[in-house]
Amino acid sequence: MWPMMSQKWLVRLEYADRGVMLRERDIAPNELAVLTQAGLVEYAGLDLYSDCRDCALGPGCPVERMGGTDADPEYIALCPAGESLLYREADLRRWRLTIGAVARMLAEQVGGTSHVEEIVPRRLWALGRMGKAVSLFLFRGVRRPDAAMILAPLHERLKVQKGLVLVPGALPASGILPRNAMAVPLEDVLRVEGTDLLVDQAYLDHLAVALVGAKTEPAPSPISVPAGFTWAQVRLEFISDEDVRIWTVGEPVRKSYLELGLANARDGQPNRLWKLLWEFAAYEGVYDPDHRSVLYPPVQHGQRTNAPRFSAFSPNLITGLSQLADHLQQLFPTVPGRPFARYDTRQHRYRSIIRLQWEPGYLQQKAPAGGSRHG
Repeated sequence: MWPMMSQKWLVRLEYADRGVMLRERDIAPNELAVLTQAGLVEYAGLDLYSDCRDCALGPGCPVERMGGTDADPEYIALCPAGESLLYREADLRRWRLTIGAVARMLAEQVGGTSHVEEIVPRRLWALGRMGKAVSLFLFRGVRRPDAAMILAPLHERLKVQKGLVLVPGALPASGILPRNAMAVPLEDVLRVEGTDLLVDQAYLDHLAVALVGAKTEPAPSPISVPAGFTWAQVRLEFISDEDVRIWTVGEPVRKSYLELGLANARDGQPNRLWKLLWEFAAYEGVYDPDHRSVLYPPVQHGQRTNAPRFSAFSPNLITGLSQLADHLQQLFPTVPGRPFARYDTRQHRYRSIIRLQWEPGYLQQKAPAGGSRHG
């Protein structure tokens, strides 16, 4: 298996944009041999600062050449807060482990080529294919705020393919990846034989076969509610542009538009149904002609008399509300009925049975530009 110390370095690659710096004295000789043989590390020169942190100098005390021989030089760090520290050159030598080197090694062993396609700089790489139906990717440093940037090219490439996505750190949160992709810890596919670091091709083939045979989920995971639960008991509150808090029973759960299946398949951004839900919540679940909708602006109609012009709903609004209701029913499959009331001809409006709103802090932030009734 992959050496335990090196597993920790792989995890650190998750958010290390410039690679992980390793002191040679902290690397076991056999591990350094594995890393260099695999081409994962490059010599990064001497670290000319001490590794003590006892004073206020921050990065350590400056290290200077003191003596020794050319073959075995000696260095000293003059620490004003304590004793001077002596170093051998091997103590100061540094090596850099980079995610780009990892991507090249994976591409060479899996795809038989040293060419790696860097799709998103320092974030996402295409490494080749596992047969005809599965593509292999490597990505790192993905957080929810920038997930859409990563999702966009993945969605585009996985329209007719499925994908294995290797990650150096923790697996991404649910809903980050496209539904036809599988996240795999990088350390699970690496093994050491002597001084060779090898990709476990058999394990990847097994995962690829399982992924091809898996049926793609047609909808996001449903939200469980007790028997007899009604739409009026559901409360949905926007807390950001990308997240909502949902109350059913017990503590509320936080869900992103990605987790609710409301992402645009082309670019990973929130789709029209999410935006419609957002607009609906801005008016606390009421949709009337005064609703300043960007998605479905009301249509102005003239009259034969001198009476003022009046607004009517966009003809596309009914379709949008119907599609949104269908999607909410997929999220809450055991709740009977529809989540929106029928059109009220007397009050000339649509009304949400689900309690929709913006969280007060989010409302204060967005109301001036969002066009809510409170703004």
